Amino acid sequence: MFQRVLVATDFSSFADRTLECIGEIPGMEKIVLIHVLNQTPVPPRSSVFGNAPVSVEKQAQQMLDEKGRYLEKTIGVPVKTILVNGAGGDTAASIIKTANNENISLIVMGARGKSIFRGMFLGSTSKNVIRKAGIDVLVMQFRGLEGREDTPLEKFCTNIFSHVLCPVDFSIPSEKTLEYLKSMGFIRKVTLLHVIGIPDSEHAQPQKIQDAELHLAEAKADIDAQIKRTASIIRSGNPVDEICHAADELDVSLIMIARFGKSDYAKNIPLGPVVEGVVSKAQRPLFVLSPHISLTVIVRELTKYEFGLAEEVWTQYHQQKADPDTDRIFGAFVEGDLAAVARCRRHPDGLEVDGVFVPDDYRDRGYARKAVQELVDKCGSEPLFMHSTLDLVKFYASFGFEAIPESALPKSIKERFNFAEGELKGANVSPMKRPAVNITHE
Repeated sequence: MFQRVLVATDFSSFADRTLECIGEIPGMEKIVLIHVLNQTPVPPRSSVFGNAPVSVEKQAQQMLDEKGRYLEKTIGVPVKTILVNGAGGDTAASIIKTANNENISLIVMGARGKSIFRGMFLGSTSKNVIRKAGIDVLVMQFRGLEGREDTPLEKFCTNIFSHVLCPVDFSIPSEKTLEYLKSMGFIRKVTLLHVIGIPDSEHAQPQKIQDAELHLAEAKADIDAQIKRTASIIRSGNPVDEICHAADELDVSLIMIARFGKSDYAKNIPLGPVVEGVVSKAQRPLFVLSPHISLTVIVRELTKYEFGLAEEVWTQYHQQKADPDTDRIFGAFVEGDLAAVARCRRHPDGLEVDGVFVPDDYRDRGYARKAVQELVDKCGSEPLFMHSTLDLVKFYASFGFEAIPESALPKSIKERFNFAEGELKGANVSPMKRPAVNITHE
């Protein structure tokens, strides 16, 4: 499970404590120890053989190799040291690139720390690695006075997998997290936590609690087969605060949480807001899981009773309105939410394609293409006309649309852009037509 582990160090006391805790991770076959070196000059120090200055790179490599030998000696696992020149200052990107190149299954980092080469805090780097890496990340946390290199820090990793707090929201990501917990085989105790948000009314709270108890009982029964010591609790309030409070009150050894929650895993966001809050606030070691999830995407025509969903999406797009008498609307639904829309509107003298739009949270995943393809499949037995923005001409050309002169547009469709007075390029649009195609529906 954790055969190849990457450990990032900035040579701070926090990072050194992280190295002390690596032995708590079971199943390691190789450790990659990485330091990202920035190019800020450092006053040279004398070598042990004379007064010749030691370069920054050589100094860093010596320290890295020394810590690598310490790991091999104390843990008995082969260690590979990698010194990366972090040109541009993006330490997180350098760590992620190395992790991908080395086929790493787990990234381990300290939550805080200050590089001896530059005032760079590892805490912000840890957050950026969690946001951008599609790899599980273990973030170590230590008690002590931050910023004091001479302050003894409590080793906060004894039996790190002994008592795991697992927040669940009954979404697919939390289900994946529970499956992962069961497969680990070495967890001693698990506490499942569900946080109920502040209800709209007092009457809704009892029902929410009852539903949560039912779901938690099912989850607990499923885990009990592999982990005998399992408990569950329900809290009400802000999820970030309640997760962190519960971790402290129960004195757990680790918080394990999926990087996405119920309302955001299907969206194009780097990290769920609850997880990001826990990463920033938690005072316990944190395991952020990056589960592999196959999203359910359904592409179909909307019923007229669903036109309001399209109008909600169009709120960000000129606040367009749907007309049941003239419109056919096609959409891509991702986990039940409308993620892309495309409209075919019937005018007196032809069909016009417009209203193709994808909300920001769902962009760059091909949902617009799916919606447009469904539209042309269902409506393409007649010629289709449109005014494409210039930057999307190639996109629509892939569906068979061809650029045409404005004069070739049907009169009622052409009139929609009369305000341009024939200067459509100045209006950033190009008239296009898709010829009629014989369509057979099975």
